[in-house]
Amino acid sequence: MSATEPPEKPQLDCREVLEEVYLYLDAECSDVRREVIRDHLDECSPCLSEYGIEQEVRTIVHRCCSQEKAPDEVKERLRRKLSAIEQVSDLFSETAERER
Repeated sequence: MSATEPPEKPQLDCREVLEEVYLYLDAECSDVRREVIRDHLDECSPCLSEYGIEQEVRTIVHRCCSQEKAPDEVKERLRRKLSAIEQVSDLFSETAERER
């Protein structure tokens, strides 16, 4: 790889994508992670099908509950926990990649 080539994006398997689809749908993961998940969904029809179902559920829930607002402190606490989960997930993914 030359200095001008961008680093290779990690490849996710279907299980990883489906485990993270809610983070993707809620835009609660990093931009790089979103791009990797989006690339997988664009190329994997079984996951795209599953994602379609998940997106439909999100739309229905949003329509039914859009007037409900969580307190700011609850949102912030949830963001911190999701961020911590994403960091641990990234570490596990990096470790698994190195072991391959």
